[in-house]
Amino acid sequence: MIMARVTPSDKPRTKPTKPSRPTRAERQAQTRSELIDAAARVFARRGFQAARVEEIAEEAGYSHGAVYSNFAGKEELFLAVFEQYMTQRIEEVARVTEIKGSFTERARAAADQWMQRFSKDRDTFLLHLEFMIHAARNPKLSKQLGQRMAALRLEIERRLADREAETKTALPLPAADLALILRALGIGLAVEALNQPGEVNTRLYGDFVALIANLLETSGPGRQVSPSGAS
Repeated sequence: MIMARVTPSDKPRTKPTKPSRPTRAERQAQTRSELIDAAARVFARRGFQAARVEEIAEEAGYSHGAVYSNFAGKEELFLAVFEQYMTQRIEEVARVTEIKGSFTERARAAADQWMQRFSKDRDTFLLHLEFMIHAARNPKLSKQLGQRMAALRLEIERRLADREAETKTALPLPAADLALILRALGIGLAVEALNQPGEVNTRLYGDFVALIANLLETSGPGRQVSPSGAS
């Protein structure tokens, strides 16, 4: 039997597939993402109180009705912006703590990274302080903000608890308490630096975190470090 040779032109041609149209849910997610990004820029420029929903919509290229179809209002939109910021912060901490080095060196790197971020972007820190004060007068809003603020503290707590379990060395305080203190200290030093430029040593936070981390690192398994450093 003689087999006929099939040339490329003889092969059946398949019709090019049309790119699938995004679903309604995908379009809404895209709109929401673009509104959040636009809101972050407007809030950074104007502050929370001065920012207008209409300006945010214009920045994103939508009508102001698009904002209200995705968010209840400016407060809910800010919470979405803040949640995105906290996700970025957790990713930053994860990256900086993956460097090679001792536990103390990695802890110090995370602390220094926060002060460097604050020094380069004071406006974002001021924006968050503004909204914290605004939310503090509204119990429901304050709770919503607090839940989002807790994300980074809970990440620090998790890392401390993991360290305690891996080394079998008890922490001087419960991981939750220690994480709260470390987080509050970082925020507090940033507040002190706001109106005293040059007076607050930006390496001070790293110095303290390294001190605590070193106490944990030099303690033997099964031993508990007291807050005073005595075991």
